[in-house]
Amino acid sequence: MEIRRVYIDRLKMENGMALLAGQNHKYIAIVLRKCPGDRIDLIDGKGYLYRCVINNIKNKKIYLQVLDVIHKPEEKRPKVTLCISPIKGQRMDWLIEKATELNIEKILPTIFKRTVIKIDDKEKKCERWRKICIEASRQTGRFTIPEIMEPTPLRGILPFIEHTQNRWVFYEKERNHHVKDVISTFREGEICIVIGPEGGIDEQEIEWLKNNGFVSCSLGENIFRVETTPLVVLSIIHYEYSQKQ
Repeated sequence: MEIRRVYIDRLKMENGMALLAGQNHKYIAIVLRKCPGDRIDLIDGKGYLYRCVINNIKNKKIYLQVLDVIHKPEEKRPKVTLCISPIKGQRMDWLIEKATELNIEKILPTIFKRTVIKIDDKEKKCERWRKICIEASRQTGRFTIPEIMEPTPLRGILPFIEHTQNRWVFYEKERNHHVKDVISTFREGEICIVIGPEGGIDEQEIEWLKNNGFVSCSLGENIFRVETTPLVVLSIIHYEYSQKQ
């Protein structure tokens, strides 16, 4: 029988037992129909997994006995922050799911001059995206959960990447630098990749990015959709880094 993983913000203890309530109680007891004696794994999104068995369910609370605690050391792979223009409809949801599967560290929805979509309720939208990250992390066996930041204007991204040396913007009009060029000059540390809106990145925005340490590069002759581009880049980073191990 499959042992389901459930995300928790932090482990709460009561009378020597791990305690789950609220949405986690509803998910485990009602959706999954788990009973005392069933196994459940808890992940806190910070690298810890708690192997548990359900001891009791009462008063809309679940009490679990912690059998083992597993800490997965932080991987040495590059931590990647994705600054991307929000996309219409479910395409953004799909992108976030797949980027999580490809080990993205942070996602920063970035508002460009030509960004079309308007996000009225930022908190609600970010909460939806976080839930997608949690489910994708559970599916892929990740111990950590990507961080989703609230949408911010392009010129507001610098505080989020102040310690990031590898800064790359993928620009459809770039003719001099290919992704293989920036990969070959990769320096140890974090990476930030910037992907503009469907209408393209404005020339003034490109100049601003270059003035702030970003290298403009392309993925070749093909022009990919906004949601495809970061997945191509993340796959290349994953492959190139694995070859160096």
